[in-house]
Amino acid sequence: MSEQEYFEQTEQPDTNQAALIEGQENKKRRKDHRFGSGFFFGMLTMLLISMITVGILCITRVIYLSGGTSVADGELLAKANAIAAYLRAYSLYDYDEDALREGMLDGLMEGTGDKYAVYYNAEELAAVFDDYNGDFYGIGALIKQNDDGTVYVSGLYEDSPAERSGLQPGDVFKAVNGEDVEGLDRFDVASLIRGEEGTTVTITVYRESTGETLDLTAVRAKLKKIDVEYRMLDDKIGYIWIKDFDEVAIDQFADALATLKGQGMEDMILDLRTNTGGLLRAALDITRQIMCKGNIVTIRNAGGRTTEYDCDGKREFPGRIVILTDAYTASASEIMTGALKDNGMAVSLGTTTFGKGLVQGFYYLSDGSGIKFTTDEYLTPNGTAINGVGIEPDIELEFDYDLYVSEGTDNQLEAAIDYLK
Repeated sequence: MSEQEYFEQTEQPDTNQAALIEGQENKKRRKDHRFGSGFFFGMLTMLLISMITVGILCITRVIYLSGGTSVADGELLAKANAIAAYLRAYSLYDYDEDALREGMLDGLMEGTGDKYAVYYNAEELAAVFDDYNGDFYGIGALIKQNDDGTVYVSGLYEDSPAERSGLQPGDVFKAVNGEDVEGLDRFDVASLIRGEEGTTVTITVYRESTGETLDLTAVRAKLKKIDVEYRMLDDKIGYIWIKDFDEVAIDQFADALATLKGQGMEDMILDLRTNTGGLLRAALDITRQIMCKGNIVTIRNAGGRTTEYDCDGKREFPGRIVILTDAYTASASEIMTGALKDNGMAVSLGTTTFGKGLVQGFYYLSDGSGIKFTTDEYLTPNGTAINGVGIEPDIELEFDYDLYVSEGTDNQLEAAIDYLK
């Protein structure tokens, strides 16, 4: 994390003036005659110079406070204030001036052309890091999105507000608090469902098994994220589902691995479907728990300098690994997938991953707000840049959503079990 510091440099105007001595008598008499008027105009001139100087210093100070002259120059600031004045005087609609300011900062990041560049106000930034640390306020519903855009419930936290509300796996989201969510992605739907602890949210879902459209109510609560779920599928095959690469996922994965090994796991199915990534450190630490040696990923920054992240040679999973992937397997998930595949430790089954071979950095600003933007790209151990391309599966198989809703059967998981057997 870093914070850019800006320093103000102001040029002081040169106030030295040359004295003009007139040696002719008549000129001296004319000068004496006009002393009163000359004094007046001289004082007026000095006053104007002083006002201009103060104005320059004030403008310089405004530019400094806005972050320097490279982007927010005087002309831009003047234009923004003029627009605000027109809105204040003539707009038919009410508006929030704080929202205008934040909109300008949002636009600044959008103007970079980096689709991952974001401005966060202080409250939003705190929520992002609460999420990474594993704490959030919601109802405990796991949300997935089908290839046709359908957003649905894939699972529920045990004894969660979602479970108590009557939500069931397979329920398709239709509205949140009366707001239609058709066309929204799963992240937008999740954002609408989350909120302050103790507040109520009404979720409208369609349940295909009964043909009903239901309005279900839940009270939001503070929940600890469960990033890793696991179970034995038979006497030898263990299943680990990593939902996000947050801080809490590191220890949760270690617990899952130790528990399943204790239960006799010899082979592993690693489910990274709908896992859109998270923290680089989490991806590295989790991968090192099952990969003994070799390169995990190489990061290349804007200046072309590369940093290699390797395994420490201390641990290795001795059995076979099948990784389940889909179009929402992205970023940190692709780092782990590429590392295990390129080092010959796993095969992947499912569909091609998202293709986000980029790394973003967070930078704090002095008022608690912050920005995120792309700082690096990464290469898999084979030197492959996957951004915009993704990682193709070794065994391609589309997810059968209809079968999952009607019978609860995960055809991709069943195929992975068959492969290991």
